[in-house]
Amino acid sequence: MSFLYPAMLAGVAAVSVPIIIHLLNKFQVKTTEWGAMKFLMDSVRANEKKVKIEDLILLILRCLLIALAAIAFARPVLKALAGSSASSGNAVAAVLLLDNSASMNQSAGAGTLFDEAKKQAIQWSDEQPPQSLAALSLVSTQTDVLIAKPGSDRGLFRKLLAEAPVSDRGSDLAQGVRLAIETLKPIEDQPREIRIYTDGQAKAWLKSEEIIKLASDNPGIRIIPIIVGDKKSQDNAGIVALRTDGGIAAAGQPLRFHLEVANYGASPLKNVSVSLSVDGGPPAGKQTIAQIPPGTTQATSISVAPLDAGPHTLVATLGPDAFSVDNKRSLAINVIRQMNVLIAEGNHDGPAMDRDGFFLANALVPVSADQLSRYYLAALPLSPAELPGELGNKNNSLTQAVFLCNPGPVSPAIAQALKSYVEGGGNLVIFPGPLVDVAEWKANTTFWEMLPADIWSPLEDAAGAAPLKFQAGNFTHPVTALWNDPAQGSLAAVEFNRSFPLTLRQGIASRTILSLDNGEPAIVERNYGEGHVVLFNSTATPEWNNLPLHPSFLPLIQRLMGNLNRSNEARLTLAPGEAFRMPVDETHKGKDFAVQRPGSDASRTSGQVVQDGTRNLIRYAATDLAGTYKVSIDSEVIAIFGVQMDPAESDLRLVDSAVLAELQDIKATEVTSNQTPRMVVTKEFWTTLIWIVLAFFLLEGVIAHRLSHAR
Repeated sequence: MSFLYPAMLAGVAAVSVPIIIHLLNKFQVKTTEWGAMKFLMDSVRANEKKVKIEDLILLILRCLLIALAAIAFARPVLKALAGSSASSGNAVAAVLLLDNSASMNQSAGAGTLFDEAKKQAIQWSDEQPPQSLAALSLVSTQTDVLIAKPGSDRGLFRKLLAEAPVSDRGSDLAQGVRLAIETLKPIEDQPREIRIYTDGQAKAWLKSEEIIKLASDNPGIRIIPIIVGDKKSQDNAGIVALRTDGGIAAAGQPLRFHLEVANYGASPLKNVSVSLSVDGGPPAGKQTIAQIPPGTTQATSISVAPLDAGPHTLVATLGPDAFSVDNKRSLAINVIRQMNVLIAEGNHDGPAMDRDGFFLANALVPVSADQLSRYYLAALPLSPAELPGELGNKNNSLTQAVFLCNPGPVSPAIAQALKSYVEGGGNLVIFPGPLVDVAEWKANTTFWEMLPADIWSPLEDAAGAAPLKFQAGNFTHPVTALWNDPAQGSLAAVEFNRSFPLTLRQGIASRTILSLDNGEPAIVERNYGEGHVVLFNSTATPEWNNLPLHPSFLPLIQRLMGNLNRSNEARLTLAPGEAFRMPVDETHKGKDFAVQRPGSDASRTSGQVVQDGTRNLIRYAATDLAGTYKVSIDSEVIAIFGVQMDPAESDLRLVDSAVLAELQDIKATEVTSNQTPRMVVTKEFWTTLIWIVLAFFLLEGVIAHRLSHAR
């Protein structure tokens, strides 16, 4: 026997303390003579021997209590050579990877596949010889290491395994296998293996080639997949998309939501009912999808009545099946009461109809003059020179977007103001025009680097040549997808007699919203900081094109604003494990915030508002569960955000058996006998000794209590 912490044995010396106290009490007795003493002497002499025995028993118990406690904290263990065949049997050093992705929530009898995986892992541990070592990690789209280094503490292994939670994250086993191999590489004196407990979902094995290569490159480490549950692919239907559709979510305006339901089964689904509830209430809208063929996804829309301004939660619900997690999908939206749009016009003087933003303002606010005060959006025209002052006004928090219409030269002050605004979450839309000098824009690096595409000097259509037009079909962007329906009209009727050629930049994630009929980009967008920048190829007036006069101009601008608003709201819809970040007012600086998680009725303090540069931010990263989260400060809800499961988790089809067979065919090399064996712990006595110490403590207390009353 040996000790893990032998220095703790010095505590045995404390055994002398109760002995010293006993002796001091014995020799420091004071005798007091009093009249009735002689009547008690016979009784004392008769009990003297009994009292001494009782005191001796208490002394021994107290000494044993201290000695056992010191030995327990020294952690006594039995050790043996790891490489000794006589003692190791079939001992291995293993890393157990437990798949805790969303698909492991599938029902399996009274529990889930995740419960079954934990049960099998514990059974394997119980069957191992004492010298086996085990590490433990949870694997989804990230690897959560529970036991980093393979060890023999079975109690800790069982405890952490029992407490391990399933998540709503996606699946990626390869990154867990990579980490496990690095963990096992230093161990060379016994067989090594990686045991993967998973449901066998094909998505988790998308990087199977990498896993097989890792196994081939490390022949001393065997990779063993253990498929839990039914070995057959499960039919499943799930809600794979939920988002706002159409324009801006504003108070007093009807709202429409886009839903998609996928059928991953082998048979068609008929009369599929989907409902949508608001803020935990009864269904606010329902829709029935007539049929969903196998292996396809069908979309539908549900409209709900106008909502009050502020944050709201929406939950789409599908009928029950064996995989309940994807039968609900949550969305958080922030319904606005009022927002401003700044229209910076290069030609800001003169009659309203001659200004560069006239047609744009009417498309943004398509109501009569008597309704302007009640409309949720206000278009405020100004000159570009006024932008720095307007955007620098801290009291102006309602600016949803800035439109630059034929701005001409952009000064460094304007460029810096726009950059700060967009980086902080604002939206910038640019319509170039005759006043634009591309060379001057390019020289202004602050402004130029914000653009989603390179812009070139304008070109006029050659005399007699057919004018450039918008593309006629195959629209892939949410802004323009409406025109895939011929009943909505045709964008191909929009013609250009002059435009700025645009070229997508390399190295940035730009996206084409709309193209010309020759394939060149006409409208391009990109993310910049927390905000977005959209660049058109021509004017917002009929001077160079007929777009402002075309019937599609109003819905195009409205859908563009809705998309920009949804892009901002995208920060309210996260993937599992993605951190939530939100700027808050200066008044909240340094305050604690609380979060109410999905399935919980109470909020718990989860962090503190921190300063990030000039902004005060809430950061919250514990978003492993799908559903809605409520963030509050001083008991007031200031934000609601939603976490949506990866739609691919709804596809429960199993990995090809050939992949698993190829992995199992890779034979692990034997451990060579010339390797130096090392001592490993085969048995610990910590838990047993602690229980014995507790028993002695209780026994000593009971005996001392009884003896004190008897005397």
